[in-house]
Amino acid sequence: MIDKKQIALERQTINESTRLFFKERGYIEVETPIVVRSPGMEPNLSPFQTTVYEPNGTPHPATLITSPEYSLKKLLGMGMQKIFCLGKVFRNEEEFGNLHNPEFSMIEWYQQGKDYQACMDETEELVRFVEQKLTNHKTQIPNHKFQKIRVRDLFLKHLNLDLDTADAQSMQTACQQNEIHFTADDTLSDLFYRLFLAKIEPYLGSDPLFVYDYPTHQAAMSQLTPDGKYGQRFELYINGLELCNGYTELTDAVEQRQRFGVEADERRSAGKPVHPIDEALLTLLPSVQIPTYGNALGIDRLHMIVTGRSNIEDVLLFSAKNLFHL
Repeated sequence: MIDKKQIALERQTINESTRLFFKERGYIEVETPIVVRSPGMEPNLSPFQTTVYEPNGTPHPATLITSPEYSLKKLLGMGMQKIFCLGKVFRNEEEFGNLHNPEFSMIEWYQQGKDYQACMDETEELVRFVEQKLTNHKTQIPNHKFQKIRVRDLFLKHLNLDLDTADAQSMQTACQQNEIHFTADDTLSDLFYRLFLAKIEPYLGSDPLFVYDYPTHQAAMSQLTPDGKYGQRFELYINGLELCNGYTELTDAVEQRQRFGVEADERRSAGKPVHPIDEALLTLLPSVQIPTYGNALGIDRLHMIVTGRSNIEDVLLFSAKNLFHL
């Protein structure tokens, strides 16, 4: 069993070095709400739901945040240029242990005036900076520059499927050919995830790899590429472990409202609660500079990577399994 004091000291170093990294680059640390009215709309996420009561008993449906994204973007719209938030986020219906925990730590940061390519470079610098603060540990990070590959190229390589033209039928056919279960009412996003998790993610290798330019149905809150076929979105994998999710941010409020509508329909079809659109966010979004980048990186997984551990329980003082499997 790993000593709890050792875990605490490691995490202290990681948190301190992460904050130092951003402060040296002129970022401002901000605190954002944990209990909100409008969480993320992502169909694959299940926020923890609660109710906020006023003293007179007036109830307000609320959730715990799955990310500080909305609050941080509002601050960008209010004129802040370089900001970060290091804190807890919450996602229900997550696995207990292995690579997941329903409550976890996240660093999320934004910079106005630069795009996702610059964010990838800064993300690599952050990972290496934190690693250097834990030089007594054998890590999985090589000296050469992190590689980058488009999602389209991965699908061509592993599935011979061209995402430029892929539709639901071709994705279903690819699932059939690879004996991957799917259902008739699966969305394009569902089919994409099934194929990606089964035939792409396991073969990404151990070296750090930025996977970028996701199909429009995976664009979330990212700006589209000039050809309009992909979202300027990336994820970093190290030793096959997904570490972060970053974008060139979408600042078109009309387009964002449309995407929220699509995601709401997907949540409704899946029987999940549909949360209200954050109108304050949409009001402030057009004030954000073009381009602007943002990235959300899991601190617990970073802790795993820089200490060479494979289970998230090995970097937590109190895991969900410890708390709820009595």
